[in-house]
Amino acid sequence: MLRVQPSHPLQCLQLVSQCTAPQDSPIRQAVAVHFKNLVKNFWDEEKIDSVKISPSDRALIKTHLVDLMCTVPPAIQVQCSESIALIAAVDFPEQWDNLLPELISKFTVDGDLENLNGVLLTASSIFKRFRYVQRNDALYRDILYVLQKLAEPMLKLFQMLTKSVEEHQGNVQLLNNKLKALRTLCRIFFSLNWQDLPEFFEDHMGEWMECFSFFLKYENVALVDPDEEDEPTTLDRLQAAVVDNLNLYVSKDEEPFLPHLPNFTTLVWGLLLKTTMLPKHDVLAVTCIRFLSSLVGKLMHKSLFDNESTLREIIGKIVVPNLQIRETDEERFEDDPADFIMTDMEGSDSNSRRKCAQDLLKSMSRQFESQATSICSEHITTMLNDYNTDKANKWGSKDVAVSFYFEIMHVKNYL
Repeated sequence: MLRVQPSHPLQCLQLVSQCTAPQDSPIRQAVAVHFKNLVKNFWDEEKIDSVKISPSDRALIKTHLVDLMCTVPPAIQVQCSESIALIAAVDFPEQWDNLLPELISKFTVDGDLENLNGVLLTASSIFKRFRYVQRNDALYRDILYVLQKLAEPMLKLFQMLTKSVEEHQGNVQLLNNKLKALRTLCRIFFSLNWQDLPEFFEDHMGEWMECFSFFLKYENVALVDPDEEDEPTTLDRLQAAVVDNLNLYVSKDEEPFLPHLPNFTTLVWGLLLKTTMLPKHDVLAVTCIRFLSSLVGKLMHKSLFDNESTLREIIGKIVVPNLQIRETDEERFEDDPADFIMTDMEGSDSNSRRKCAQDLLKSMSRQFESQATSICSEHITTMLNDYNTDKANKWGSKDVAVSFYFEIMHVKNYL
């Protein structure tokens, strides 16, 4: 087989690089996928059935792969990016110490933004390994290595992109590319901060939070397609990533972040109230609700919500609308009733609007039992009366009332 022949991976990269005619595009794509599969299956020499790739071939691949990724069309760029991430999972940083400097050298807002996005997606894929894993010395050593090289250029790039967004309000294609890059930087931020708050991010907390605050307030009607109901805009995705980062800091009770918390509570609340009930806003709404739920559930943040008007607004303007059955929910129930029931009623880990609204209500009922119970009782009465006026068409009001009742009783039994 060709894959066991010497220099076969290099020959694949040569084809990807040299077949530039339009009619050769399917060939390049197929070869790029083949190369990625070679890396996936055989780069790790510890695999028993691994095809041997010579040290010289490995060195040449690592020398040229990043530059190649920046010269190919987006569809092929994705395959190269995944190949880099797969190699990095085995070799980075010990056996590929020039990878990070090479990626950072592409950090520019004046060049090809498609290339910048490819570079950032590659970096994000590499750093995802810092999440959801047990802490150990080797992990912290790798994180420290990355932070020493990446933290400062990353902040500067985020600031430059933020400034350039302000300067290009009407160029939709350019704005979408910049917002896409900013979202990926937010995901890298999430990976680098997942284990602990690094010293650099603590020292530059104000600069990061200023940028995050800007995008939670940012609006641009040019980015919104009024006919689109399902697909989030690039701004929606960026804002959700920003709130994810804030939620990460809330979960860690990071002291340097606490002075910024009242401002972000107001911003996230305002952002949530502006989201529609359309599916395109589901991810953003769920992320914002989770943020508020995390705050409400902690005694140390009780003062942010400790008045009746605030609790009434949260229940009336956030919990009630997001508990309601939408047409899309009915369609999902019709398509797969078992999945809907598991998601909606059996406490799954799903991030649906209804599930997150239920969690927010639980947090409020635990923290403010008497006030929340009184307010919810009023809503239950109102919604049952609404149901009784037209039982055939107002069954959704009864469903919300039942959800309120069970969440309150669940908390009372828990307490």
